[in-house]
Amino acid sequence: MIFRLTLPVLLACLQFSPARSVAEEEGGAPPSLDPRLLRFDSNGNGRLEKAEIPPAVARVFARQEIDHDGDGIITAGEAARLRIPSAANRPKGKGRVSPDVKPNRAAIRPHGEEAQAAGLNPDTLADLDATLQGHVDAGQVAGVVGLVHRDGHRGYLEAFGRQDIEAGIPMPEDAIFRLKSMSKPVVTIAALILYDEGRFTLDEPVAKHLPEWSEPVVLRKNGETEPAKRPITPRMLMTHSSGLYYHLPGDPPFSGMPPRTETTTLAAYSKALAAQPLVFHPGEDYRYGTSIDVLGRYVEAVSGVSLDAFLAERVFTPLGMKDTGFWVPEAKQDRLAQLYARSAQGSLVPARERFPPTRKPSLFMGGAGLCGTAGDYERFCRMLLGGGELDGVRLLKSETVDLVFENHLTGIGKSYGLGGAVDGKGGYAWGGANGTKFWIDRDNRMTAVFMVQTQRYKATTYDDYRRLVLAAAGIADPARGVSGGGFPTR
Repeated sequence: MIFRLTLPVLLACLQFSPARSVAEEEGGAPPSLDPRLLRFDSNGNGRLEKAEIPPAVARVFARQEIDHDGDGIITAGEAARLRIPSAANRPKGKGRVSPDVKPNRAAIRPHGEEAQAAGLNPDTLADLDATLQGHVDAGQVAGVVGLVHRDGHRGYLEAFGRQDIEAGIPMPEDAIFRLKSMSKPVVTIAALILYDEGRFTLDEPVAKHLPEWSEPVVLRKNGETEPAKRPITPRMLMTHSSGLYYHLPGDPPFSGMPPRTETTTLAAYSKALAAQPLVFHPGEDYRYGTSIDVLGRYVEAVSGVSLDAFLAERVFTPLGMKDTGFWVPEAKQDRLAQLYARSAQGSLVPARERFPPTRKPSLFMGGAGLCGTAGDYERFCRMLLGGGELDGVRLLKSETVDLVFENHLTGIGKSYGLGGAVDGKGGYAWGGANGTKFWIDRDNRMTAVFMVQTQRYKATTYDDYRRLVLAAAGIADPARGVSGGGFPTR
């Protein structure tokens, strides 16, 4: 497993796995190299050569300019240059409990013509600046990027805090974030491009192109299964009414579901899911889950190309989403925001990932796999605001975009559009498990994007962000545009 190793993680590993040099084993004097680095000194000569240093550790050293003379060797003197953040300076705060966030007025930026052109109140945007920095200061998030577009103008784009606390890297406006479930609307739109071309209908069986779904079964309360009353359709996948689900505590265990590995493909994943029983008959309920992962495989089967290639050619390139994809190339990895979790003491600590986005995956998860920037997602939202068109490029028919904003679950008493939550009043929104959120408000001609990177905890930052954005736009209804949705399971 490969993960982005930051200095505190490295030191934690050293603490639990102390290394002993050749000299120590033989009873002699230990080398003069900093003892925290001894495990990498494979020949015990008291210095680290380039070949001995793992690439992830080398990146940490490079950020702090440890190799002062650039000769590829870390000497004892150079190792002494390591800067370790003290525990007292690490951010505090726990779970969803909002700390005493104090707005930091020193963080206010100028907001003039761009804000006024977008119909946003500059004074309220100044309050937003101060509040977002206050959340950073209080340890709710490491860093945040906020973006608001209204009436054809970008009225707000600001970044606060750190992209990487340990390395001291400020959060840039073009930082790259793990979008998680904000991938779902994008993949849904990709499928609708094929729908517009007449390649399928919303209510035909997906088994027409994915034969593994020709005979779905449903789990009954007594533990037995029965044939599904009706086939799964593309509309059901887009609205999470298929009977597919994310496995949560208390759910029946998957039987025979192979574990995801470094070589698992989307085709194999879809077949494995098809071998599991559904939790309800297709079309009879709503359950958030793997539906749009299967939709991604459906796009592959209908188009004849891999999901990553289809998105790049038919969505990202036409819309100018130059930093969005299923992995972050090496040339852009210096803009990838570090993911943070909470320690037992409430501090923000670098989080680990089983499948980091720093290399091309074999499994293109349509429901959770994309990474991108606030600016890229703004372009996606603007396309929807524009009725399927952006800067002269049409991605979808306007009537298809209307379908996206329509509630397709009225028959079961739920409210959900195609790929995201809707409010029936021109609102469309969703969010991701790592804290990212967006909303679109067609009636007020605006969209807002919110980017953070949190793992398994919910910061209170978004609540203040949304409240102040609505206030800046003069929107009194707190429900306008839906709240941003998102579920912690993905």
